[in-house]
Amino acid sequence: MLTIAIYDGEYYGDMRQLTHLCDVEGQVEHDHFYALVETLRVLQLCTKERDIPRLTGDCFTVFVGRKSGAELIPLARMDVLAHNGRASASVVDGGPRWDTEPAHYAPGDDAVEIVRKILQVNAGG
Repeated sequence: MLTIAIYDGEYYGDMRQLTHLCDVEGQVEHDHFYALVETLRVLQLCTKERDIPRLTGDCFTVFVGRKSGAELIPLARMDVLAHNGRASASVVDGGPRWDTEPAHYAPGDDAVEIVRKILQVNAGG
């Protein structure tokens, strides 16, 4: 089961500095998918109405992991900057840190929708 945890604020190594916004969990075939492609597919399947608190600033953090029994195995972290309708992320996923291409978002988009749009742009569609 893939777990996507979204926190308001910028991560500096201390989770206590972040405010938890929401968790999204889902399962898609993952044998051949890169973790962020799988994350995009889970977010695309997430159709239930979400009551997510508004972001308080321009930065938020996304942790992606896989549940294996009681253990959560970290797969990636996205440090997102969303400002004036453009959002991008710096990604840490086991290799060197890399930056996504920017994506456009609407003023009413929540953090889940912003992440989905970033991943959609960077998945080529």
